[in-house]
Amino acid sequence: MNLSATPWHVLRERWLSVQQTPSDEHPLSPCMSICTMNDSTGECVGCLRTLDEIACWSYASAQAQHRVWARLGERISHNDTKSQGLP
Repeated sequence: MNLSATPWHVLRERWLSVQQTPSDEHPLSPCMSICTMNDSTGECVGCLRTLDEIACWSYASAQAQHRVWARLGERISHNDTKSQGLP
């Protein structure tokens, strides 16, 4: 299954949009409303965030949220190259 057939395609589009958001403004939430944790990776199946990243999101500064998005960009790229799709 390739990335375009998964919610990660939408997540990638959000990630691209966030790249245009100034670092002092809060970016879009990565939440895809698919709140299921992957036991092997410790990441949400929908948004690829860890439990700590999810728990801290609502009160994180704009800069901290952008750092989460930067990590998500790496995870999206990693999952894209693995072409694993949803577990």
